Parts: sequence; structure tokens; C-alpha cells
Amino acid sequence: MKRKAQLILRLCLALGMTGLMPLAHADTTIPVADFFKKAQYSGSPVLSPDGQSMAVLTPRNGRFVLAIIRLDSRTPKVIASDPDWDVVNPAWVNNERLVFSLSKGSDAVYEEQKGGGLFAVNIDGSRFRKLTPTVKEAMANNIPYKPYALLSRVSETSNDLIVVNNERGRDTKLGASDVFQLDTTTGRTTLLTFNNPGKVTSWVLDHQHVVRVGLALDVEPDSKRIKQTVYYRDNADAPWKNIYQAYVDEGQGMRVLGFDFDNKAMLVAGRFHTRDKEAVYLWDFAKQAPGEMLADHALADVDTVRFDERRKKIVGVLVDAMKQETIFFDEDYARLDAALRASFPGQDVSFQWSGKNVVVVTRGANNPGSVYFYDSEKKTIEPLYVMKPELEGKKLSETKFIDYKARDGLTIPAYLTLPEGKDAKKLPLIAYVHGGPHARDEFGYNPMTQMLASRGYAVLQPQFRMSTGFGWAHHKAGWKQWGLAMQDDITDGVNALVKQGIVDKDRVCIIGASYGGYATMYGLIKDPDLYKCGVNWVGVTDVKMLFTVTWSDMSGPYMDNLGVLMHGDPKTDEAYFTKVSAIGNADKIKAPVLMGYGSEDVRVPLIHGEKMRDKLLAQGNTVEWVVMVGEEHNWYRESNRIKWGEMVLRFVDRYIGDGASAGKK
Repeated sequence: MKRKAQLILRLCLALGMTGLMPLAHADTTIPVADFFKKAQYSGSPVLSPDGQSMAVLTPRNGRFVLAIIRLDSRTPKVIASDPDWDVVNPAWVNNERLVFSLSKGSDAVYEEQKGGGLFAVNIDGSRFRKLTPTVKEAMANNIPYKPYALLSRVSETSNDLIVVNNERGRDTKLGASDVFQLDTTTGRTTLLTFNNPGKVTSWVLDHQHVVRVGLALDVEPDSKRIKQTVYYRDNADAPWKNIYQAYVDEGQGMRVLGFDFDNKAMLVAGRFHTRDKEAVYLWDFAKQAPGEMLADHALADVDTVRFDERRKKIVGVLVDAMKQETIFFDEDYARLDAALRASFPGQDVSFQWSGKNVVVVTRGANNPGSVYFYDSEKKTIEPLYVMKPELEGKKLSETKFIDYKARDGLTIPAYLTLPEGKDAKKLPLIAYVHGGPHARDEFGYNPMTQMLASRGYAVLQPQFRMSTGFGWAHHKAGWKQWGLAMQDDITDGVNALVKQGIVDKDRVCIIGASYGGYATMYGLIKDPDLYKCGVNWVGVTDVKMLFTVTWSDMSGPYMDNLGVLMHGDPKTDEAYFTKVSAIGNADKIKAPVLMGYGSEDVRVPLIHGEKMRDKLLAQGNTVEWVVMVGEEHNWYRESNRIKWGEMVLRFVDRYIGDGASAGKK
């Protein structure tokens, strides 16, 4: 932990201020391992409600421990540690007390990740209390694991938290939960939703911590469609009222974002009035319908609303566009945000503000995370620490946003990372496809992208149809388009870069995990002359196996409803499944393939990889194969992530690297 920096940087609140972050550029000398090592500091610091202290997860003896830093003195004090566990997820109960959980972190594979639990401690290290045991303890004592999800603090003077637990709804198909008030000094709970409307998966409180809204999901018996019901009540004693219903598969679900500080005006998000993208509205209780629209975005769905409980203000609406954006309602926050962004050009800037103290975190494609302290009275800012000091001062690569037209005219947004220091002409390209496929990439530091760019590769990350966050039409355009238009979206992005002269058409490799692994295999099938190699990790290799591999977790109401619509119906879409099966069309693959799977993966079980491997080897293809023992769909152990990064680099270097003869060892 850095003590007070000698150099205090003056922050000018004019928009034309000088940038504080030096530009970063590609550096081929960075060891591959440095990109994939865990951050030295874990997560963002958490400012106390009064702004006087900051909770930080800092390294000690190979573990993350919980330290408190008093901002007036910058003096750190470790208040929670364990020789066998990392401390994770700290949250303030009040200004003197916190809760946290435990994790094995990156030292262990998935099989050994049996942490969790909930623990409380004061900032002086006193009054420690175990509130719930870890998964490991629960298993050892043959008792159910009963985790709590945090909803809210009660106040700056209370030792209680408002939490959610699903103990009464464990057997419900789509889950159900209750809200409790938890005393963190005794562990006692008080049920706040005895009068539960039923099958509620998420709850919303007002600013007096009264449970006012419950959002429930249920399955219609005949149609198997998932229906959302939104329940509302005027106060803790009032009856629940059904104020909204919608089918999830129509994209018309509603999210309740919270209340204004009068606890009467309710903010909701949804695709109302035929809108394609989610926007924020005031709820009209007289009409029981969305009323005035408060915020929307041209490219992306809105995300959440940010509140300042101390100032009793709605700060604004967060939007996860190509970069995180905020539509500000509060002028003070807007001015501070503008000043900070001017100081850190090109970076994502987030901050926590209480009193005069502001904790600022900057991130970007070339910045894994830097933390600063800003004094809003003195107008001074000082660096506190960087999350990955081994990369500090190193030259990474910039990521920019592009879009291009797919062959049917659909606009595809994408991230493009170009290796700094090289002309953007005839570069080797990695088409890096995200998983899901109902997911998306995010702007920020990506170890695989930065590692590849540091070695001279351009990296394209397309947000192909079916990706989420860019409106319902963009998402739905990908339904039942595995191997078809979804695949073409990726290839069309590659060809657009080739046409612009940025990419060498003879040096293109396709890589990805999960759905991205499928897109890798099918890209080699559909465009065998374009892609000179493929890297598939934990990838689906046969779409129908999503439904037929019974030991997968890809089953249940969501697959019966949305899964059938998005991925195909096993009862009626046999021709489609045959056409888009990577295993069934493996005879068209010419390029070499690197494949990696987790032995304990229940999302995409190992059989997906084994069947594809065996088919390719039987027909004489070049296949490199690895199984990460003990890992599942995400690879936890740091050494496994480093090993995989090194394998990927060696593989792509062999086939499209400088001096490589494409398609040959």
C-alpha cells in the first residue's frame, strides 16, 4: 500500500485541463504471464458512508486481506485475514463495521472453490462475527448452505443489513426468495416478507428500507413460457398489487430501478411504447403504466440508476454502451465527472463521493485499474495504488470502437485493438469471439487481447447479432442463427478490415470460448480459406447437445422457453441442428486447431471437445489438445490461465505470426 504520495497533482476543474494519464503503447518485452497474473490489489476500494475511511483488499503472504485506510492520515490497518483464504466482497454496514466473504482465489481450481460465507468485523478488528459458514464448512457439517445477498444498509448508526435469502423457495423452478433484516452483531434475522406474494426473484426497497416491490417469474404450464409479474405495495402494511405482467421471450420485461427520495416516485426501465432499447421512465400509478421517459440512449439499453443517499439525490442513469456512460441528473456530479474524465482522457472513470472525499478509479483497455484520492475542497488529487503494478509504465495497446455493415445490412458494433507502434496496414488478425452467445464484450483491460496485441496482432471483437445490451432487435436477429448470420457477422467484420487494408487476408485466425469456441469451429468449416487457424476453449461443438447432454446445467425452464427460441427446438429443428453442427461438418475443416476444456465443466461438458477432437484426428487434422483438470467453464487457477495464454500465443505465432507459413508447422 502506498503512503501519501510526495507529488500531489493539482486538478483543475476546467474542461481543458491537462491529462494525467500517460498514453500507453505496445511493448513486446512484457512476459505473457504478466498479462494473466491476478491483480496485486483486488477489486475497487469501497468508501465508507461518511467518506472518512476506505476498505481495500491488499496482498499479504500470498492472500488478500481486508485493510482499512483512514483518509485523513492515510494509515492502513489490517482487520481481517486468513492464511488459507482470500477476503472478498467487503461492504460497509455502517461507518464502524463491515461484512465480507472468503474465496480460495486464483490459487485453486474450480473443484476447490468452496468459500463464500458471510462475516462481520469492526474497523478496529473487534466484534468479529460469523454470520453464515462457508460452503466447505456446510458440507463438512452436513448442513444446507444458506447464503445471504446484500440489498442495503439500514443506516450509518445501525449494525443491521437488509439481505435476501432463498431458503423458503429452494424448490421453486425459477427460484424464490425472502427479505430479512440481519443483525451483524448477533446473527439474528427478522423476516420482512412474511406476506410474500410468491416466487419473487428480486426485491426493491424504498429509501426508508421498506420492501415495496417484488419481481416474480413463473412458468405457464401449457406453453412453458416464462411470465414476469411485478408486485407493488404502498407501505409495509399495505396489500401487494399486481401492476405489470409480460412474457420474457417478448423482451417486454420491466426492471424497477428504485424510488425518488420522496419514496413515492418510482423509476422503471423497459422497452415500452414499441421502443427497441430499454429506457428509464417514471411509473404512472394512476394508469398503472410507464409514464414520462427520463433517459434513453441511441446505441444501448440503459443499465441502472445511481443514488446518493447522503445528499438525497438521484445522481443519474448508467448506460453500458461501448464504454460505460452516465446520463447525469445532478449538476455537481456531472461537473466532477467531466473534470475527472478530462484529467484521464480515454479512460473509464468511476468515483465514490462522500463529504469532501472522493475515491476515483480509472480503467481502460490499457489500464487494468488505478486508484486516486481527490479532495474536493482543496482540488487536489493523489495516486494511491495501481491494481497491476507489473504493467505500470509498460506500453499496452489502445482499443477503439468501430462498426460495420453485415451482408444483410445490419450494423455490427465492435472493438478493434491495433498493436501500437505498427502501421495499421496488412496486420495479422485475431477474430476474438465472445461467449454466450446472449452476452457481450465490455470495454476495458482484457489480458488475452492485450497479450496478442503486444505481439503485433490486431484483435477484432465483434458484437454480432444475439449480443445483448444493444436493443431487442439486435439480440433477436441472432435467434436460430448459429453458424448462419451470426457466423457471417464475424466474417464480414474481418473482410471489412481486409478491404480497408488494415488486415492481411492470408494471416487471420479465429478464437473464442464457449459460444466463441463454437464460432471458431464453424468459422473453420464455413470459411476454410479465410481462417488459417482456430483456438477453441470450452466451446460448444454441436448445438443440439445443449439439450441432449443431460449432465449439463443447460436445462430447465429457461432452456424450455428461451433456449428453444434462441438455439433451436429439438422436436422440430432437426434439419437446422444438422446444418449447423460443427461435429457433423468437421470434414470441411482444413486449418489446425488448438482446443482446451475443463474436466469439471457442466455448462459445456468435456464430451463436446472429445467428440470434435476424435473426429478431427480420425480424418488427419492437426489438433493440439489440453484438459484443465479440476476446472470448469471458467478457469480459476492463475497457473492455468498463464499456461493457456502461452499456448495460444505459441499456436497463433506458428500459423500467422511473422514469417509463418500459413497452415504449416
